[in-house]
Amino acid sequence: MHVPTRWHNPPRSKLFACKFIAYPKRCVYLLSVLLFLVSAAVAQEQKIADSLSRIYEQQTLPDTARFVLLRDLAFNEVRDLKRALKFAEELISLSESTGNTRYLGAGYFLKGTKQRLLGNLDEALGAFFKSAEVAKKLRHATAEGDSYGAVADIYSTAKDHPNASSYYNKSITTLRQANDSISLASALLNAGDELLRIRKYDSALLYFKEAEVIFGKVNYRTGIAYSLGNIGMVYAANGQHSAAEKNMNEAIRILEETQDYQPICDYLVSISNVYLERGNVQTALGYALRSFQLAKQFGLKEQVANASLGLSNLYERTGNINLSFDYYKQHIAYRDSINDINNVQRMADLRTNFLVAQKQVELNMVNRQKRNERNLNILLGVILGLTMIILVILLRNNKHKQKAFKILQVQKQETDKQKAKAEDALTELQVTQKQLIHTAKMASLGELTAGIAHEIQNPLNFVNNFSELSVELLGELRGTSLNKLAAADRGEAVEIVRNLEENLGRISLHGKKADSIVKGMLQHSRSSSGQKEPTDINALADEFLRLSYHGLKVKDKSFDADFVSEFDASVGKITIVPQDIGRVLLNLYNNAFYAVHKKTGVNGEPFKPLVSVSTKRIGHMVELSVKDNGIGIPQHVIDKIFQPFFTTKPTGQGTGLGLSLSYDIIKAHGGEITVQSVEGLYTEFTIQLPG
Repeated sequence: MHVPTRWHNPPRSKLFACKFIAYPKRCVYLLSVLLFLVSAAVAQEQKIADSLSRIYEQQTLPDTARFVLLRDLAFNEVRDLKRALKFAEELISLSESTGNTRYLGAGYFLKGTKQRLLGNLDEALGAFFKSAEVAKKLRHATAEGDSYGAVADIYSTAKDHPNASSYYNKSITTLRQANDSISLASALLNAGDELLRIRKYDSALLYFKEAEVIFGKVNYRTGIAYSLGNIGMVYAANGQHSAAEKNMNEAIRILEETQDYQPICDYLVSISNVYLERGNVQTALGYALRSFQLAKQFGLKEQVANASLGLSNLYERTGNINLSFDYYKQHIAYRDSINDINNVQRMADLRTNFLVAQKQVELNMVNRQKRNERNLNILLGVILGLTMIILVILLRNNKHKQKAFKILQVQKQETDKQKAKAEDALTELQVTQKQLIHTAKMASLGELTAGIAHEIQNPLNFVNNFSELSVELLGELRGTSLNKLAAADRGEAVEIVRNLEENLGRISLHGKKADSIVKGMLQHSRSSSGQKEPTDINALADEFLRLSYHGLKVKDKSFDADFVSEFDASVGKITIVPQDIGRVLLNLYNNAFYAVHKKTGVNGEPFKPLVSVSTKRIGHMVELSVKDNGIGIPQHVIDKIFQPFFTTKPTGQGTGLGLSLSYDIIKAHGGEITVQSVEGLYTEFTIQLPG
């Protein structure tokens, strides 16, 4: 089964998987809990998707926010593929009109993904070639490798195995250089699937197992599911039926949680073939029908073609010739729609055009290099001519001793000045070297911090998971086994159970606090690679104000607050890293909304929560203010709020790294951030940036 290239899917949690594996006797109970929680998570994601759709329909966001919104809508829409394709094409149009190549590549890649799922292979191939061109120009190795992998997927689907193998190898080579583990694992899976199709089972199994190891290290559950399913397909091809069924059923279970139906359809057909080889035609028929229905429901043409062919063969086995013929006709129709000869020709033309374009790029680079060499030769000639002229002048001046003496005196004075300048430059260089050494040390410390935090994360997850599970087991113990004890022993046992529950509760509380601290450490140690660019600070401040407000509304239905903005139009654009300043603004807004929300309803007094944002120009600086009428900050701690790990929020609600990170970002921009607050009345943060 081909794994879709990650356009950066977040890894899934291991919480429920750990419980299920550790206590197999409790499968029925835990499975019911798991299904309930998964359904709740899907409902929450749907609410977020609906919220994004409403924001899109308003058409009030600036271009910077529309890029992100269109990308997320195109990626996350899996039920209505044509609607998702519309979002991808709108993202391409917006990127081209604004010259934003960063999102142009993402738009073409998403367009190719949706066109492939719709069965339009030539359209998909053209889009993936476009995304590869954009990525190569941007020197974005990960995106370039992902695009080559997607091109190989199209050729594999069209049964063009030589081209498929060629582009899979190109994708893997590029991604190994990019050092992107998840994209590399995805490419390994797809290359292994191609080897499986041409019956090179041993090589395919090696690729699948390497991908499983990579996905396991980063805890990427969807990737683990693809790995297990593909390993199962190798086992099925080798006649290892039990191992094949076990692996593919586990893959289907994980993928049903994420509603990823394309691979589920393929694995269902493979399990059907396993049962057919065992002689169990009825069970095989059930798996094939389920694959066919899911593929039809979600418009997956390739999967409909595969499932209908399997159903035709199965109904022929049962003697139902009419149904066998009907499904075979459907197989032919869907197969021809995918492998249409015109599509094949267009795909060949697209590949030729892409290769010609790549050769043209290489030719332009060679010509540019030749022009540079020619210009360098001209420059050397000019310098040589000037040098000869200077020598002639010096020889003439040498004949006049008196003038020569004066010239020497002047030269001595100039030499003294240059020596003084050189000493100053040396001193400045030494200071710069010390700063670079300090920066390198801090970078190494950041890498060390990130590494330690990653190592702590997994055992910390186990502490949290098993403390919660132990509380559940103690609850069941209290309701079952303790009732069988004698009355004299029962009281003491109940007291022990209660103490254990309290201890486990404290373990869980502090474990979650440690988890939030580890995540904060990872964010604090992450260095920004963004480039400074002229940015409309008013639009950026307004954009993140609304994102913060709507994000809190989605998380907490009881949250309610007003906000006002007063932006100075004369501020214009300033040169900043918009992603970093946006992170600072989002942190300040979230803190402000938290403060007014905490004050709501205190002492039963009427209160109108309000957050105010303003900008103005002061000389060569731009000042941005964020003010709230919330709970305020106590005066005895106000000097500590920019220190790492210091927070005034309750345990488990804050890590104390947000303001520290904001302070570092503003300082890196050559600005200042200050705070004024009166406890119980207001808090105001003021940022000054070079304008």
